Amino acid sequence: MDTKKLLFDICSCMSISGFEYRCEKKLREIVMPYFDEYIGDSAGNHIFVKKSKSANAPKLLIDTHYDEVGLMVKGITDEGFLRVCSVGGVDARIFPASELTVYAPEKEICGVVVKKAPHARTPDEAGKLTAVTNLLVDTGFSKAELEEMGIGIGTPLGMAKNYISLSDDVVSGQSFDNKSCCAAAVYAVSMLGDCGCDIYLSMSAKEEVGHRAASSAAYTVDPDYAIAIDVGLGLAPGGDKKSNPKLGEGACISVSAILDRKWTETIRGIAKKNEISLQTIVEACGTGTHADEIEAVRLGIPTALLSLPINFMHTGVETLYMSDFEATAKLLCAVINDKFGGEAK
Repeated sequence: MDTKKLLFDICSCMSISGFEYRCEKKLREIVMPYFDEYIGDSAGNHIFVKKSKSANAPKLLIDTHYDEVGLMVKGITDEGFLRVCSVGGVDARIFPASELTVYAPEKEICGVVVKKAPHARTPDEAGKLTAVTNLLVDTGFSKAELEEMGIGIGTPLGMAKNYISLSDDVVSGQSFDNKSCCAAAVYAVSMLGDCGCDIYLSMSAKEEVGHRAASSAAYTVDPDYAIAIDVGLGLAPGGDKKSNPKLGEGACISVSAILDRKWTETIRGIAKKNEISLQTIVEACGTGTHADEIEAVRLGIPTALLSLPINFMHTGVETLYMSDFEATAKLLCAVINDKFGGEAK
């Protein structure tokens, strides 16, 4: 499989929180060749199911949140500029003079964030950060033309989706948080033959706006075990070497009071047995991921947390190592085969 193409194809699907179904057809075309069933729910989750040939097989939930941060139109000026607000934890520093995509109901158009030229700014304006709610987006269209396209209050905008290879192993692009983990899970399942469990891959909605939908997916599936996979903050310039995993040194697993210790140690043992590089992150209480919600659903679900380290999170140039991506997928594949029985293709 061309893993880089899989990564870029899934990440190029627009999935700003609250709009996870916009590219449903494209997503299903990419993912369904490796699964047997698809379940969509009203919370916005995309759940892909691979069934075991064994009767009454245990159920494994793999949760990888699918939504991404973005912006939303809150008004249009008489001159045709879009006023916007945040959807999720966006950083106002990255937007001035950047390129955006405006998602009209039936089409996509380009926009650029207005930025006053340096020599036109007053001393008071120089060095000041413009809040997201004060940004203006220029699309080149008039207010009437925008409204005719269906663009108005509530229309989503996202960072332009550009994907590049910085080296053979390093890639950069937008929405690796967290669709890189969605892609890694799909790659893992593609390497499986028949296995001894039913696999439910939930590409879950609304994580970036408060973990709103993962518990719905977990309640629907009612799994015997769960693994959440989310990106983690890699060791970038200014990072803390004591707590941040290093890019290029494999996948990560979290140790936490919230997570199931036995299940976590089982996964660590499988990684060691299969000689798969695995970094350990200590998150004593909450992990800030869907794992925190999944473990408490119904009567409780044994839950572990894997992560894929990336740099420059919530920007248009998120960066990861393909070797870490592949290590995450291979670990997930090994866990499924070793824990539940089965063989890789």
